[in-house]
Amino acid sequence: MDGMSFTDVLTAQTDHILDACTRCGKCAEACPMTEPAGIDTSDAPALVSGLLDLLRGGEGTPGAQRWATVCSNSGKCIPACDYGINPRLMVNLARIAVKGKQGDAAVRKAGNAYFNNMSRGTRVISRLQLAPDVLARLNPPLKPAGEYEGTPDLVFYTGCNVIKTPHIALLVLDVFDALNVSYEVMGGNATCCGIQQFKQGDAKTAGRVGYNTIERLGRAGASKVVAWCPSCQIQIGEVALPAYAKSYGSAPFDIAPIAEFFYERLDDLQALFVHPVRKRVALQERSALPRVMAAVKAVLRAIPELEVVELDVPIMSTQSVHLNVLPQFKKDLQQREFAAALEAGVTTFASVFHGCHRDLVHYQNDVSFELLNFMELIGEAMGIHIPDVYKRLALMGDIDAVLADTAGMIAAHGMDIDMVREVVAADMFGGR
Repeated sequence: MDGMSFTDVLTAQTDHILDACTRCGKCAEACPMTEPAGIDTSDAPALVSGLLDLLRGGEGTPGAQRWATVCSNSGKCIPACDYGINPRLMVNLARIAVKGKQGDAAVRKAGNAYFNNMSRGTRVISRLQLAPDVLARLNPPLKPAGEYEGTPDLVFYTGCNVIKTPHIALLVLDVFDALNVSYEVMGGNATCCGIQQFKQGDAKTAGRVGYNTIERLGRAGASKVVAWCPSCQIQIGEVALPAYAKSYGSAPFDIAPIAEFFYERLDDLQALFVHPVRKRVALQERSALPRVMAAVKAVLRAIPELEVVELDVPIMSTQSVHLNVLPQFKKDLQQREFAAALEAGVTTFASVFHGCHRDLVHYQNDVSFELLNFMELIGEAMGIHIPDVYKRLALMGDIDAVLADTAGMIAAHGMDIDMVREVVAADMFGGR
């Protein structure tokens, strides 16, 4: 590394924000989380001033601390700023400043605990659904840089935990195959984007993890990486990759969301949509990556006889899990979405992202329309069906029933039954 370290880059970005911000308050006014979080924005400039004080190492204000805590990376603040600042990054840096007051050991411990819990859940839930050979297709072992054969068109970066709902990722691979796209699949715990540590305030570990992942994603030599996970897209695309370029002089690839790749190949994709899909579809939209929502709608509208319906509901957050900081608000928002979908007469309410999908499917028996992921609609138009095993297991509503159903997979992967029971209870049925 000849240039700045990751933390040096964050310090420089903080200095830029402190210098460029005029405290106009427009970012606070645009934030969809302030009102449900009980944050007073009547004096938005004062709220922003408190956030900037946090960036300087001060105590800020209670409202500023609360704002830093509840940020869902909605991104609605970004177009509100006229001064070249990314307010989403600004609020995340303020969160790091707040949590950093606990000390390096405390934030490192919190980040490790968060990551380890997610990793264990992903490992177990995916193995309950996938035979070892299929799991290897979605989570192949990393190779040294010189051992990849040829240069693929792209690297499909799955992120850490889409394989909890593996039918989604398998559908993506089938679409790639139908488009004659050459690709390498990378994901899982070995290519974590670092967001788990970043959110817990451990910037040093987040930088190390993110830089390691960038090096690994670049091993195949592809100039394009397409990401499934919106959190990974933001963390790598907005935080780690620009910092990496400053540390090493350049970035080894460009990264973009998978939906945008599908939109780029829409003419080729539309030729594969040979089966009409007679459905009236509404999306569970998220605001963090608005171009993803536009791309998904464009792709779905290209499917014969499929109608995309717009719902008049708030659009916010990155995934549903980011709303867990306000559980009652999250529940109320979901009920508003269901009510609007019912009023619009949809046949289908489709998730865009995997985390949202895991939440949604638990409510299938409570609504009159089907709950699925948009990739399933693409698959249907192409004549591809991969069963949603996660949904089937979740709707059993009983841990013992899940364990009995997946006994063969538990044995095939050599998993401890008590550990599996604990993970299913917490990960699949936690809080329900």
